[in-house]
Amino acid sequence: MALTPSSTNLESSDHPRINGQAFTASQKPIPKISNFHENDSDQDDAEYNDDENGQERLPSTRNKKRAKLNGVSESSSTSKKRKLSTTNGISGSGSNKNAGGVESRRKEAERLFEKRKELPFYQGRKQILEEIMNNDTTIILGETGCGKSTQLPQLLRSHAISTSHYKGKSPRIAITQPRRLPAIALANRVAAETGCLVGEEVGYSVRFEEMVSRDTGVRYCTEGVLMRELANPTPYTESSSSSSSSSSHQGLNLLLKYDIIIIDEAHERTLNTDFLCGTLKKVQKIRKDLVAAQTQTQQNGKGKEKTGSAGVRELKLVIMSATLDPGKFQRFFETGRDALMVKGRMYDVSTQHALNPVEDFIEAAARQVMIVHSNKENEGDILVFMPGSDEIENCVELLRRVGKQLPDGQTKIQVLPLYAALPPTAQSKIFSPPPSNTRRVIVATNIAETSMTIPGVSFVVDTGFKKEKEYIFRQSGSIEQLRKKGISQAAAWQRTGRAGRERNGHCYRLFTKELFDKMPEFDIPEIQRCNLSSAVLQLIAMGQNPFEFEYIDNPGRDAIAAAFQSLAGLEALESPTKVTNLGLDMLKYPLDPPHARILIASFANGCASEIIDILSIINAGGTVFVDRPNDREEASNSKMKFIHRDGDHMTSLAVFKDFLTLKTSLAKDKSSKNTGISLIGWCKDNYVNHKTLVQAIKIREQLRELVKRNGIDWEVSTCNTSDSAPIMKSLLHGLFMNTAVIQADGSYKQTTGSLTVKIHPSSVLMSKKVPAILYDELTITSAFYARNVSTFEQHWLTEIPIFAKAGKSVAVPVGKGHL
Repeated sequence: MALTPSSTNLESSDHPRINGQAFTASQKPIPKISNFHENDSDQDDAEYNDDENGQERLPSTRNKKRAKLNGVSESSSTSKKRKLSTTNGISGSGSNKNAGGVESRRKEAERLFEKRKELPFYQGRKQILEEIMNNDTTIILGETGCGKSTQLPQLLRSHAISTSHYKGKSPRIAITQPRRLPAIALANRVAAETGCLVGEEVGYSVRFEEMVSRDTGVRYCTEGVLMRELANPTPYTESSSSSSSSSSHQGLNLLLKYDIIIIDEAHERTLNTDFLCGTLKKVQKIRKDLVAAQTQTQQNGKGKEKTGSAGVRELKLVIMSATLDPGKFQRFFETGRDALMVKGRMYDVSTQHALNPVEDFIEAAARQVMIVHSNKENEGDILVFMPGSDEIENCVELLRRVGKQLPDGQTKIQVLPLYAALPPTAQSKIFSPPPSNTRRVIVATNIAETSMTIPGVSFVVDTGFKKEKEYIFRQSGSIEQLRKKGISQAAAWQRTGRAGRERNGHCYRLFTKELFDKMPEFDIPEIQRCNLSSAVLQLIAMGQNPFEFEYIDNPGRDAIAAAFQSLAGLEALESPTKVTNLGLDMLKYPLDPPHARILIASFANGCASEIIDILSIINAGGTVFVDRPNDREEASNSKMKFIHRDGDHMTSLAVFKDFLTLKTSLAKDKSSKNTGISLIGWCKDNYVNHKTLVQAIKIREQLRELVKRNGIDWEVSTCNTSDSAPIMKSLLHGLFMNTAVIQADGSYKQTTGSLTVKIHPSSVLMSKKVPAILYDELTITSAFYARNVSTFEQHWLTEIPIFAKAGKSVAVPVGKGHL
């Protein structure tokens, strides 16, 4: 059904009728929380401020030399040139050579400081900082808009309550985010507020990208990056009196370079959130014991500190969220304190529910957007929540098409997508003001629930869906898939609250009130629904026993055993308590264990360059071709020029190589001023996903650098497109659990289970009958469908250890004592 911008047609009978129920976000009760929303006076706060005038100091913007730290960082050739856009429109290069730039950043920081002082979190800074300094672990519930993610690290670095605790020094801080986009955006914002370039006083570390230096005092990072750092031990020699502690952290990095670690958005309960909480609780205890031992040694006069003049310092933890179950975290960390609650700058937000279930939520959402937009009295931008990138792109395309039909003189709409896989330039558009006489419509995933604060939003359209990974444990074969699911009540309230940041707002829920009442109060933790292989490998490398690990919510023995089985098949484990050398090599790369195993196999098979390209595409989103329902025949014809007989992986590689060739050609043509437009045009003409390929190039650069840093020459390649056997064999080493052989009816049966699978219609092998297939993932609709599929010679399975003896045995001993 076509949409029109006419409000009369938009409110036709086939659009869900809506009834209303007003509320304010502050009405939802949260138990066991100390409330405060105080505005500390200048007089009361003067004794805690750093400078003589009783004002909080802005960090210096002096020139600082860039350097690389642990993890993945940008190559020296790119880090100096890269432009970094900030959330307030400031951009800067990786070097700070322009004195005028320093002055402009200082003035901008001073301007932003006036805005910072209006934030509830800043106004309650005295109580917050005292609570953190007086306790090992502090739990903070900060409502949307209070400023917790941007203000707390700055206050901890510069306020006298904090610096006096650390004897005049500023503590070093890591603050984690579940996703890379918020980590980068927050680092940019806080760098602007402190008057520095990203990578100086404030930096970030995310998978495949890092902007930090030796002077970085506030490091925003994804949870996965910090988990990898924990699994990368650093030498520490302690006094004999504390030798009993040595075995308790063998292989575990004590993160001595951080004084305070903040776990932000803890309510999302990602896999890494839970593993971080358990591991950091252990690190915190070990460091506290070491401090006590050092103090005793000094008192006895038996020796000096062994880690330098400062010695080991206790680790403080801060758990932050807009919505979480505070009691559960209080019990886990044994705080003995109520959580602090910081009220947000919330205006009243009214909600309306659909009277009847919505069949086509994409069209219904687009229709509701145009109904809101057609009312001239409605001021403010519109935020639409969709489950995933595919739905977002479809909705964006629909809204843009309808927007072009708006009559002259009517306010236009600027439709912007927002999801994690978007390039940074596309993501930054949501922070820029729209053109004159234009309303913004942002169509986003749940990344916009709490992690991202989008200015100007007054209306929310909530489909009630999200996409999340789910691991289904079956005796016939476990599978992991990305599924569209309903959200929780907590998530629905969070989405609603996005409309009340700057003025009274309204939320349109495209689901019934009855359905809302049946939603779970909180989301199921990821640890209870996901593949644990990556986290288990890191735990064992840290010297931890996953069966004895202290979990907030236990994942269950079956899930842990399945992870052991998978890791043993990847040759990553020597025993249930020991990682093999190959497993340690796998941990050197920011990839899931199967992908890391594929990469390492490519070194021996002489196809590292090709495998790096393939893995870059997969980790950039994996979807190379664009599905346009109205142009499927033309898209199919266009795809034919790239198709490789071996399937989707080689086909994607062919597309990528052609894209890179064109990019290089255009870059050499000095007269071409529209390289980006030409590349986009090529992608559009060939129905290729430009965003995926751009992101794949960035990942490719980082993987190449890491491989080279580990002593491997990725440029040495002995394979070619006419002989793809080395590539397929490498893929098989990581995807052996995702293999199937053809049956008489044309379906495929798993080699490591009893599931019957079909090739997904999007695959180039969909109409082929090949003897054996390997695939990236399974999706479940009316059947089990394999996606991103390639064929291989079945006898190659005998080269995989678990198939070598019996041809199909996957019975991997994991130790009875540990189960």
